[in-house]
Amino acid sequence: ISYIIKFLLFLGNRPPGMVPNKFNYMTTDLKRLSKYFGVHLSPPSNVFEAMFEKGTLNAMRFVTAVAEKKKEGDVLVEGVSRELWKRIWRTDQDITQPVSLTEAGLKAGLSPNEVEEILTLSNSQPIKDKLKREKWVWPQPAKPTAKM
Repeated sequence: ISYIIKFLLFLGNRPPGMVPNKFNYMTTDLKRLSKYFGVHLSPPSNVFEAMFEKGTLNAMRFVTAVAEKKKEGDVLVEGVSRELWKRIWRTDQDITQPVSLTEAGLKAGLSPNEVEEILTLSNSQPIKDKLKREKWVWPQPAKPTAKM
């Protein structure tokens, strides 16, 4: 279970997927935001499975490994993050599998060899520890570099 779920359970709060009114509001709000910002959004077919069962831990480890491996790579970190986001929120693809992480890395501009190294690194204990330890591991560029 992810940290946010543990925290919500500790507070006695239930996630939108467990409370019909919260889920309906979240769905309506996401559609509204999608239209307002002009960002195509197609939620996963099984939101509960994508968010609470499978989660995004593998994707977070992959992005953390990109940040670690490519120190100058704000553009790559942003590109990989966006590609993973598109996979789950536009095309309803699983972002927990290595093949999905590989495709996102390649689309973001990593070479096949770099993707393989980063996949291996993402499963290492130092990356796992770094992700646990740091609140935000991704660079915060002054200006976004990738297009949605």
